[in-house]
Amino acid sequence: MIFDNFWTFTDQFVSFSRQEKEQIKRQLSIRDVPRHHVLINTGEVADEIFFINKGCVRLYYLTNEGEEITGFIFLENMMAGSSESFFSQIPGTQIIETLEECELLVLTYEKLEQLYTDVPRMNILVRKILEQRMAFAQKVVASLIINKPQDRYSSYQQLHPGLENRIPQHVLASYMGITPVSLSRIRKRLSKGE
Repeated sequence: MIFDNFWTFTDQFVSFSRQEKEQIKRQLSIRDVPRHHVLINTGEVADEIFFINKGCVRLYYLTNEGEEITGFIFLENMMAGSSESFFSQIPGTQIIETLEECELLVLTYEKLEQLYTDVPRMNILVRKILEQRMAFAQKVVASLIINKPQDRYSSYQQLHPGLENRIPQHVLASYMGITPVSLSRIRKRLSKGE
């Protein structure tokens, strides 16, 4: 039951046999994490990646001035982690923090490496997830360059209805590349139907 969402997620990319699923399950651990818990900090080597069964996680950067810039928001049924650090095994610049209480499936780098050998289709799964993530990241960057903030917010609402009620306004604003004040103005205009 706790793995059902994970298998639904992986089935989008690869169909694992029952035996392969058992091998994968043995390498995953289950972790309940409180809100505002840092899973990976800047300067650390990310040794784990996470599948979110329940909750919300953000990836952010800390500027030299101490400003937090949100790079991504991970929701239920998504893989979360610091790809830059995890796959290269070098200290990263990203911080991964829970925004809500989370139930996570956790996979360490060492166990993933073992799965590449034991379950060769795991290589395909990871490649396809990274391809999807890269394509989405390029869409986000293009949106920041091309679209007006109000259009970005409207698009975000359509993709993730109700999410703005789950995460702090300053986090959502930094993810959209605007200030919290600008986000408030956009919300006000949209509520008036402008």
